[in-house]
Amino acid sequence: MDEKEKEIVFTYTHDVAPLSVTGKWCGLKCAHCNARYLEHMLSVDLLDDLYKKGKRTFLISGGMDRTGHIPYSGVIEKLEKFKSQHPDVRYNFHTGFVDEKTAGKILKIADGVSLDFVGSGYVVKEVYGLKKDVKDYLKILQMFEGKVKLAVHLTIGLLAGKLSHEFEALDLLSDKHFDKLVFLVFIPTRGTKFEKASPPKLEDVERVFKYAREIFPTRCLALGCMQPTGRYRYELQKLAIDMDLDEIVNPVIDEKELLERGYRVIRRSGCCVF
Repeated sequence: MDEKEKEIVFTYTHDVAPLSVTGKWCGLKCAHCNARYLEHMLSVDLLDDLYKKGKRTFLISGGMDRTGHIPYSGVIEKLEKFKSQHPDVRYNFHTGFVDEKTAGKILKIADGVSLDFVGSGYVVKEVYGLKKDVKDYLKILQMFEGKVKLAVHLTIGLLAGKLSHEFEALDLLSDKHFDKLVFLVFIPTRGTKFEKASPPKLEDVERVFKYAREIFPTRCLALGCMQPTGRYRYELQKLAIDMDLDEIVNPVIDEKELLERGYRVIRRSGCCVF
């Protein structure tokens, strides 16, 4: 494929309603989040109101208990009933750790599943405070492989902005079946243990992108919605394009620049998993 045939997908998430099944509660208080990201999510109890306002795509997530599980009890049944009444809605489940029974229930109604993946048990302990290792992540992946549209999420710089698990994670994923690999980038967040850290160095991000493309020459690679702001975001997105990623979520980069380079820009709305 020559340069004039290259395509880049620009995905915009403004039509996606992020729903938390636990409200603002989370039992983990992770070092990079401390439940701060839940503050911007909406209650799952608002599902009907949001539908009436025109929302059709919903990200289903929430806080986790001390074992890393999102307490879905009763919620999945409610979501299933709502979808039976409104078949035009789409659910993307950001699952956390699940047992096989819960995974089965999710598979009945999920249009997409987003899984976080960490390639180091040490990093899991330091960031999430969980006694989990890579085998636990691989087990979750196996529950959904080949059964639903699946996006694996990998956070670059998860351990206070430093590379720590990324290459190991990519190696572990090399023979796994999923539809898309979505890169997130660590954001220092006020009120967290890592608030004084810095985003990962762009040269480190470049190394991860390059290695991922070497391992997955034809797989869809995307830069997801978790990106630091300001000039860093622009440079990050520019780097993603230079490193041959296929998709950028919520782009800030100038589209004209890409057109001049011979790219065809495809715009769409929704979650990155779709």
